[in-house]
Amino acid sequence: MTSAVRANSNSIPRMLFLCCVLIVGLGISLCIGDVFVAPRDAISMLLGGATDSSTPGISDILTQIRLPRTLVATAVGAALAVAGYILQALSRNPLADPYLTGVSSGAGLAVAAAIILGLDYAIMPASAFAGGLVAAVLVAQMSRRAGGLSVTRLILAGVAVSAVCGSLITLLITQSGGGPQAQGIIFWLAGGIAGRGWSDLSNLSIYTIGGIIATLLLSKQMRVLSLGDETAQSLGVEVGRLQWMLLACAVLMCGAAVSASGLVAFVGLIAPNLARMLFIHDERLEIIASALIGAILVTVSDLAARTLGQGQELPLGTLLSLIGGPFFLYLISTRKGDEL
Repeated sequence: MTSAVRANSNSIPRMLFLCCVLIVGLGISLCIGDVFVAPRDAISMLLGGATDSSTPGISDILTQIRLPRTLVATAVGAALAVAGYILQALSRNPLADPYLTGVSSGAGLAVAAAIILGLDYAIMPASAFAGGLVAAVLVAQMSRRAGGLSVTRLILAGVAVSAVCGSLITLLITQSGGGPQAQGIIFWLAGGIAGRGWSDLSNLSIYTIGGIIATLLLSKQMRVLSLGDETAQSLGVEVGRLQWMLLACAVLMCGAAVSASGLVAFVGLIAPNLARMLFIHDERLEIIASALIGAILVTVSDLAARTLGQGQELPLGTLLSLIGGPFFLYLISTRKGDEL
């Protein structure tokens, strides 16, 4: 109890620290690239003023390319992180993640099919939501055991669903004849935010902000749910209804993020676990911190993806997997055998 009180007494400085890190990351992302933009010029342009830069088109580079791309990265990270937090709360296990549980792959399959069919981009999030929801329900049904969800079954079922979805995506690519649509799917599968603009941000932000607000509103019920289904029911919580509402929020945010960035792994695993280390027994702070940490992860990784490659942008999903893979192994190594 003492440790929890002490941790929560430091919540404001820790939250401010996360906000400062995100702001610094956003600033660096706006300034660094093939064309360097001085911080003073960047601030001036964002405020609508003139600049001292002699580089032609510098304003368009900042406001039409880097700014929307950076904000899309921020929204993708926040959406995947909060979706991961919800899935971990539902399964009562920190190993759950949109990618590991097959939700991202299901959403990815739906988006790939939409691309092949030539559907309008505006309905991509809805397609991803439908695919992710189907995958989530399948995994949940295969993971059930007495008293809740089996973590081992959850991961194995997620791997199986991801494998099936991956095979179907490959089949779609090969059957498309290798045209531009197939190339688009291949590029999208690697994960990345290149070319994303203001229209992408407007679609993504609606689902992300709405999902985070809904999750915050349900946070008190999530705390009761963590005590177990029977206890929650005895305290007046409609467990089934709450679980479906939370699952819908997670899949909606995950689907919107996948439609914008492709398959990006481990953000929903890393961010919630780090948030719980910083904020103990305060679900609302954990949710907000998860969103901030996820935004930082994807923003910084996207910056690395477009600046570290020698003349070619690195896949965002690959960079995040290099971070998330070891972190996942660490979580497994610290868990007891009866918790798996």
